[in-house]
Amino acid sequence: MEKAVSENFHKPLFHNLRYERKFIFQNMDLNDLIQTIVYTNNFYFEEIYSKRAVNNIYFDDNNYTFYKQNVSGDGIREKYRLRWYNSTPSIIKSPIIEIKKKIGEVGDKFSLKMPSFESNIESLSIDQINSQIIEALKETKNEELIFKLHSLFPTLSNSYERRYFLSSCEKFRITLDFNMIFFNPNNYNDYHLIDNEIILELKYNKEYDNESRAITQQINSRLSKNSKYVRGIEIIHS
Repeated sequence: MEKAVSENFHKPLFHNLRYERKFIFQNMDLNDLIQTIVYTNNFYFEEIYSKRAVNNIYFDDNNYTFYKQNVSGDGIREKYRLRWYNSTPSIIKSPIIEIKKKIGEVGDKFSLKMPSFESNIESLSIDQINSQIIEALKETKNEELIFKLHSLFPTLSNSYERRYFLSSCEKFRITLDFNMIFFNPNNYNDYHLIDNEIILELKYNKEYDNESRAITQQINSRLSKNSKYVRGIEIIHS
């Protein structure tokens, strides 16, 4: 489960280290994937939530440090994003600030629910988007996060549909992401749709890594280092 961000979110605290293993399927029907790979797995996965649309704004600095950390595979790396769930990706509603930190192949995620905040980012500049987010954050009195966002700016926005599954032992989760769209935050009319891929992500705590191999052996796809942020940056800003 996601944890709320404390005032010390910026310190490298890693209490719930987990793996996020990604597998990419191309030109495969979603229902076929669910029936032949997810539901046939010996760990007996069942769908636990309704399908929903996931939207994100990613932040980076002028040197694209977070992007470069990911590409070079730095031992410790970060990612800052704003996330909300809404079928219209340009309308921000009830967003959450998320800070993902990774050490090698494992990581942790910290989340802070934003104060009441709604915005249509389609008609805003990236400076206006950042200003609105920072203004809303002032209610949290989280000075460290506010200070951090002053040094960052929106570099990418994306949207995709997601379905959620849980193993019968409740140790493993699978998410399926599809119908991905990458947007240029400088111009929402500049976007790229990927509708022929499904990303299967297997998520579990570090202590279950040995058990996870019995699951991955039944997934008929190669393990991928796919990062939506890296991929989106390379598509939109190429």
